[in-house]
Amino acid sequence: MYNFIFNKTYFWLLLFTFSVMEVSAQENPPIPIEVEVRTSRNLNFGSFTAGNSGGNVTVSYDDQRTVDGDIFELNFGQPVSAALFDVYANPGTIIQIEDMGPFTLENQETGLQIQLFINSFSTGQRTFVTRAPNAQTPNEIFVGGTLRIPSDNSGNLPGTYFGNFTLNFIHQ
Repeated sequence: MYNFIFNKTYFWLLLFTFSVMEVSAQENPPIPIEVEVRTSRNLNFGSFTAGNSGGNVTVSYDDQRTVDGDIFELNFGQPVSAALFDVYANPGTIIQIEDMGPFTLENQETGLQIQLFINSFSTGQRTFVTRAPNAQTPNEIFVGGTLRIPSDNSGNLPGTYFGNFTLNFIHQ
């Protein structure tokens, strides 16, 4: 009988030990998850000229311009710059960038159109994790792209081109 009481006491002691264990996990994000994106700087390809063969003008996320084909860089006018978006979200939010391109830019005077492809992100990819210390500090995302200049543009290329591109910032 003494042996039976000892085993019963041991069982209650073991049960009590497991009942006071604390379990913790990552805190759930606020619901709803809020993401705000503001445009801080526009994408600008600067000045260049193109021959009849056309080519590509690319601005990387770090403001570096490269050209290929029958394109020649000019160093006057507006400075070359990648687009800059300020993304406000809670730290650790996973965000995917989706574009709906290619996009069309148009010369308002001649009607000539050129295509814009979005292809360069400061995050190195189209999905990133916000790293700002709080939701009031922006996560800076730089975005570059490529202009595809058509061949045989018949001298209609000169001018200023305008257009919009759309990026969707989707939280995971």
